[in-house]
Amino acid sequence: MVKPTANPLSDNAKQTNSLEQYTKPFIGKVGRVTVFHARDKAQSLLPDFAKPIAEASAVWIEGGDQKRLADRYVGTPVQSALKDLLARGGCVGGTSAGAAILSKTMIAGGNPDPLIQNGLGLVEGVILDQHFTERNRRPRLQKAVMAHGGKAGLGLDEATAVILSGRDLRVVGKGNATWLVSSGEGKCFEKKLPAGTRDDLVRLFREAKENKGPLGTKPRGAPKMANGSIMAVGGGGMGPELAKKFVELAGGPQSLIVILPTAAPEDPTLQGLQAQRLLGRGGATRFKVLSGTKPEEVESREYLDALSKASGVWFGGGRQWRFVDAYEGTKFEVALMDVLKRGGAIGGSSAGATILGDYLCRGSPLGNTQMMTPGYERGFAFLPGVAIDQHFGQRKRFADMEAFCKAHPGYVGVGIDEATALVATPKGAEALGPGKVHVYLPGKPVKAYTSGERFELAP
Repeated sequence: MVKPTANPLSDNAKQTNSLEQYTKPFIGKVGRVTVFHARDKAQSLLPDFAKPIAEASAVWIEGGDQKRLADRYVGTPVQSALKDLLARGGCVGGTSAGAAILSKTMIAGGNPDPLIQNGLGLVEGVILDQHFTERNRRPRLQKAVMAHGGKAGLGLDEATAVILSGRDLRVVGKGNATWLVSSGEGKCFEKKLPAGTRDDLVRLFREAKENKGPLGTKPRGAPKMANGSIMAVGGGGMGPELAKKFVELAGGPQSLIVILPTAAPEDPTLQGLQAQRLLGRGGATRFKVLSGTKPEEVESREYLDALSKASGVWFGGGRQWRFVDAYEGTKFEVALMDVLKRGGAIGGSSAGATILGDYLCRGSPLGNTQMMTPGYERGFAFLPGVAIDQHFGQRKRFADMEAFCKAHPGYVGVGIDEATALVATPKGAEALGPGKVHVYLPGKPVKAYTSGERFELAP
């Protein structure tokens, strides 16, 4: 379906058939293409006028004057129908004015002072601008972003598109997209996203926020435990010996262990049951699985009460950024630290091991191959001053750790082999399991420790 309303010439058609010229670029490329156009807002408010959108799989909005689009469709059933189309998996796109109208906060004109009007709100939290470099529209997008705290700006060069799906962002075409976020004190964080870029919207917001200062780049303490214990397992399974050790650290078989399968990519419930079976092999008998990710869940009385009674917490595997999104800055994160303060144990495997450290290795929402990811560089620092990587020897991650230590020399790097654990208590650290714990102390040769060997993490 093509919507030509932004073009003033669209109103000059005496018959609907005269609008068929707008379908020509799509003929032969899709199964069927039709035109959707309202000559005024009254028409878009007519009963059943928006019904054809319910039958469409995609809508394309032509360029022209975005104010025409806003004046006729914002606040009407047409706007609701477009949102429903996206909700059922359809696609809405547009060029020039047709791109600008997709934002909730829309730039309707003006440069350098932007004229702001409500758009369709199909893209939340981002103000879109177009002809960006060619028409020098950076000043107006910067002003729009500065005037609307919490929103980002995306400036699109000509012959360039941004494809947004959930958090996923892709840049295609011949030019660049420019990402702008207010960084406070009258300044904007700016990042060029060339064609071919794939990124994550939340990560981009976080990178701009952390750009205010050295967050995620300096250790938050010395690499030692003041109270409690941590146990970081390198993924790839966990034998009874490791399970028994964690249960012992958590206070014994009758102690309550909270399991956090939040990082699981598909089925947290299944991962929670698997963790119970593994820890049960070590003698544990009391569990509470907490798989919530939203603030109203993780800060609920049920969740906070569970942590207040727990002597052990177990972080499951998956993607570590999910732990950050769920818990960072919440009362739940504070309650996790309280478990250690009263002498409890916190452990995890794979992603659940990495999150225990200070620096968050492999935090990218796009995959696990990127060692350092701006925006997702902070673990929960249950073991301060340390960066933990896992599946270490099996996936040959030595070069990644060396690159990290060179870029961030203030941290101690720890690489843990599969089925192997780093155990850290106020008395020191030790390796446990069939593999090795590789320790990268600043300015010293790398050392690999085997099961039962004790060592210090402090430089």
